[in-house]
Formats: sequence, C-alpha cells, structure tokens
Amino acid sequence: MSVCRVAYAFGLVLFLLAPLALPFREVVQPEAWRWSSDDVARITALAANTLGLAAGTVACATPLGLGLAVLLFRTAFLGRRFLLFLLALMLFVPLPVLVSSWQGFFGPDGFLPSAFWHNAAGRPWVSGLGAAIWIHTMWAVPWIAFIVGVGLTWVEPELEEEAAQSIGPWRVLLGVTLPRVRASIVAAAVFVALQTAGEVSVTEMMQVGTLAEETRAQFERADRSGLARTLLLALPALLVVWTTLGLLAMRLERTLPPLVPSARELRPLILGPAWLRFAIGVMVIFALAAPLASLAWKLGLDSVPPRWDAETARHFLHSEAIVNGLTMLQSVGTALVTGLLIAVLALIGCWLARDARWLRGFLFAIAVWAWVMPASVVGIGLKELIQLLVEAWPTGPLTDALYFAPSPLPVMWAQVLRMLPIAIVFLWPVTRLMPSELFEEARLTGASVWTEFLLVVWPMTRRAMAVTALAASALCVGEIAVSGRVETAGWRMFMGVLFNRMHTGADNTVAALSLLLLATVAVLGLLLTALVGTANLLRRT
Repeated sequence: MSVCRVAYAFGLVLFLLAPLALPFREVVQPEAWRWSSDDVARITALAANTLGLAAGTVACATPLGLGLAVLLFRTAFLGRRFLLFLLALMLFVPLPVLVSSWQGFFGPDGFLPSAFWHNAAGRPWVSGLGAAIWIHTMWAVPWIAFIVGVGLTWVEPELEEEAAQSIGPWRVLLGVTLPRVRASIVAAAVFVALQTAGEVSVTEMMQVGTLAEETRAQFERADRSGLARTLLLALPALLVVWTTLGLLAMRLERTLPPLVPSARELRPLILGPAWLRFAIGVMVIFALAAPLASLAWKLGLDSVPPRWDAETARHFLHSEAIVNGLTMLQSVGTALVTGLLIAVLALIGCWLARDARWLRGFLFAIAVWAWVMPASVVGIGLKELIQLLVEAWPTGPLTDALYFAPSPLPVMWAQVLRMLPIAIVFLWPVTRLMPSELFEEARLTGASVWTEFLLVVWPMTRRAMAVTALAASALCVGEIAVSGRVETAGWRMFMGVLFNRMHTGADNTVAALSLLLLATVAVLGLLLTALVGTANLLRRT
C-alpha cells in the first residue's frame, strides 16, 4: 500500500504540479517588478471585475439551484424523474452553446431586441458585466442543483423523522435538512465561484475584462512582461484563496454524515400540493432550457426582413454535419473517456489517502491549487511543459503523441488538470462513508492492494463514481481554455471550432454547430438511460 501511495504522489507531482508551477517562473523575471500607475489601475479593475462576476453569479444562482435541488431530489410528484433527466442533460450544455442560445434571444434578429441588454456599438453580441453574470447564472443553476441534490440524499432519515413528529415539513426542511447539507451548499457555491472566475469563453464574448482573460490575452500577444506582472499580483490572492479553501475543507469535513451510512430510505418531503411542485419544476427547467430553442430559430433564419425557412435550416445543418461532424464525435468521445479516467483516478486517490494523513494533505493541497488556478494560466503551464518535453526528446512516440501526430492525449491531459480536483471533491465524502471494518477484514484475510480495491472499494462506490464520471464528462465537453492551447493537428476540439465561429455572431452556422452537439448529447443520454433501465430490470428478475 505504501508503494502505491508514493507512486500516486509522484504522478501528482509530474502530471499536475509541474504544469501548474511552470507559469510562475515569470515572477522572478525583472520585468515582473517594473510597475507603472497604469498597470496598478488596470489590474485592480480586472480584479474587481473578477470578484464581481464570481460573487454576482453565486448570489443569483445559489437560491435558484438550492430550491431546484430540494424540489427534484427530496419531493415526489408525477414527472419528477423526467425533469431529473432534463437536469442531467443541462449539465452537458457547454458555456459557448449557452452564450449562443442567449444571444439568439437578445442579439440582432433574436426573440428580444438587443437593446434589452447593453450592446457595444457595431458588435453582433450583447455585452457587459450584467450579461456575463446572467449567462453564468443560467449555466450554474443546474450544477448547484446537482451538487446540493446529491448532498440531500445523504441526510440521516432518523433526524428528519424525529423532527417531523413535532414540527411541519417546511420547518423540517429549514431546521434539519438544509443545515445538515451546508457542506454541499458551500461546496456548490465554491465550485461556481471558481469555475466562473477562471472561465474566459463568456467574458471574451461579453467584453468583460478579468484576470483570467488578461493572462490569456497577454500570453497570446507574447507580452511576457505584462504576463509576469499579472501573475505576480494574482499570486497572493491565489495563495489566500488556496489557504482559505483548505481550511474550509477541513472544517466542512466534520459536518459530513457519520462513517456508517443509514440503511433506511429517505421519505419525500411534502412541501405543498403535488401539482404545484410539478408546475414549479416545469417552469424552472423550461426557463433554463427555453433559450436553446432560439438556436432552431437562428438555424433557419434567411433573407431581409428575416424569416424562417426550413430548407435553409436543413442546408446549414447538413453542411456542418459533413464538415465538422467527425470533429464533434471525436470531442464527445474524448470527453466521455476522459471523464471515466478522471473518476477512476480520483477514486483511487481518495481510497489511498483515506488512511494516510500525509497523502490526504498532499492530495488536497495540489487539488485545491489546481482548482483555484485560472484556466488560462493552467493552459500556459501545460503548453510550456509539453514544449520542454519536445525539446528534450525531439523524436519518438512521446513527442508524436503530445505534439506532432493526431492525438487526444494532450487534450485529455488538459481536461484531467481541470476536472480531477472537482472529481476528488465529489468522491472524497463517499470514500469517507465506507466502514473501516470492511477494510480491516479484507487485510486480515491477506487481500492484496488491488483485491481490496476490487472487492471492497469498487462495489460500494461504483454508483458515485459513475455520477462523477458523468459530471466530469459534462465539464470536459465544454472545456476549451486549456485544451484549446495544446490540441494537435488532426485532433481539433469541437468547442474551439464553435468558439471561433461565435466571434461573428449567433448566425446559422453557430446555431447548426450547437444543435448538432445538443442532439448528440441527447441521443447518448437516452441510450444511457435505456441501458441503465434495462440493467435494473434484469437485476430485479
């Protein structure tokens, strides 16, 4: 077991810590310490925008996501499972697609006039901090509902049943259930804040300057002195956030359920009439998904004045399927495989760290640091590391796989860097819930390390790992800030194609690309649901 732990820690250093540390070589350069008053004013404004964007998104999305989680995960009504299925599909809607759909509402020729939002002169996109917060909020609500909803399923039934004997269901929810899942609520808020602060696809389109967007722009302009100054200013803030989250994780861990989970099922909370719960659930899911319908409107838009034409829609959909269909399938397939790999790596890490305090501290220190790093900085570090490897070994299979040949490996590496910390946060409470007696019994019988994993860990965590793999795959589908920097020729990422087209506005081609991706995800979701349903049916028989 000790050898496995050391090997896992070495892998963390090589594949995670190295690319995360490389960008900060810039802070030792003399240019990093040459500041002007304009630099201070500009970077201070960028920091304020970053904080405002993250705080505004969390403030708007958390109440909506929390209410949706309670409605779908802890109440019962006809159609609830179908709404849960739609919620799961919403996780797979990448931010660029969401931007395109809302621009179909508010942009030129959309459902609502562009004057509804502030629009920069001469641009086909609405812009501004308010629009960026709105779009991030619409993306964040399903994720908060998903994370908090999973936490709601861990509440001890005994506590709710005891409270229900003396108080009503609403007071049980407010006084017992929600306080018991405060760790999940905080984790969801932190997840949204960090993802929002490090994302650049929305802020670039909305013309909102943030620290992540600034580092990306400076790197692409080859402005090493500006990049060095930005990283120098961001480093203390990153260290403060890193330390705060580490201490918060230690404190919240003590609020998780006991080590032995209850064998009793949770009873649904009766919060109002069933028809009202159904109506609220439908309205919220419809509000989240309705803008996607604007893509169908944009797909067939033709002529002046604009009108919808079915032949135009068919033409653009068919053309983009031929030109970019293979790229889309490659991207979705890569995301699914990488999501599964991320879940397995996270589960192994949490299992190895469960009884080793040094590895647990090391694992969470690196994971939290990777999580708080802006995506653009992570992309810079990974690209520089790959360049160093290519210079060290100019020829060979490693160089071909990372640089010259059509290969998914650089993209998978990028996605692991971004999503592994999130998977570790998802799976750590599950590994903590496993009873210690099972491990002690397996070790007393002489079980090897991997026998323990296959016979004890895997049976108890496979469902949680499947959910984590699903969530990681959903995030990988929309990841572009890091993978877009390291993709090889012949293995382009579909999000990069879509993001480049978005710069011309929400036109027919952007709508066609977005709808192709959504249709593929929906078909895969239906197939997965059918397979799971068939497996459950066979298990019962």
